[in-house]
Amino acid sequence: MQKSFRFTNASIKALPANTDTRSTELEVSDTEVIGLKCLSGRTGNKRFLLRYTFHGTKKSISIGRFPEIDVGTARQIARRHKEAIALGNDPKAERDNYRAMPTLGEFFHQTYIPYIKRHKKSWDKDVQRFTQYIEPRLGKIRYCDLRAREIQQVLFDMLEGRIHGQQYAPSTCNRALAILKTMGRYALRQDVLEKNEADKIPLLKENNQRTRFFDADEIRRILDAATQYPNKAAGG
Repeated sequence: MQKSFRFTNASIKALPANTDTRSTELEVSDTEVIGLKCLSGRTGNKRFLLRYTFHGTKKSISIGRFPEIDVGTARQIARRHKEAIALGNDPKAERDNYRAMPTLGEFFHQTYIPYIKRHKKSWDKDVQRFTQYIEPRLGKIRYCDLRAREIQQVLFDMLEGRIHGQQYAPSTCNRALAILKTMGRYALRQDVLEKNEADKIPLLKENNQRTRFFDADEIRRILDAATQYPNKAAGG
């Protein structure tokens, strides 16, 4: 049968199961996107992948199974991978690195806590604050995907009484934010992160002597402006 042709959904659907006992999968190539392959197994299952060469080494990256991924989508993904390769990036290495990226909760418990136990006497208070205020909302997010707006929302919810049904003072919010700031800087030093989103957010003004709380409009203005704050190291 023809091994190279322009893929269509109909042609991939009609692709037979592999009958060659010398190999486990039948491989065909798309003539529209060079390197895009479809492999048909002995049971008729079909999957797309991209074969490419990176720095002289032949590699491949899976794209997805047909028909969950159709031909048009497979081409779009393959083209994005080829663009990354042209820019000097290895898409498979990037995917592997992303899959290895810890969640915020995993990094805190597995990496950050062992570190601060050796450097901070009150580390147990950080554990209490993280598990009480931060982890329920943000703990399952991959650390590299955490954004300032998500941190802002947690702070706003603490102030508004939407966490544990209690309104927390700005000083309490600041202690929670300080954990993320310090942990983010440690993650930068460990090459886990490329940027520290928590450093975009300034600490809230504390007014403990007058026991005054910001009203909702004041807090919204503070949080809306946080990502534009010029001093990213504020509150460090």
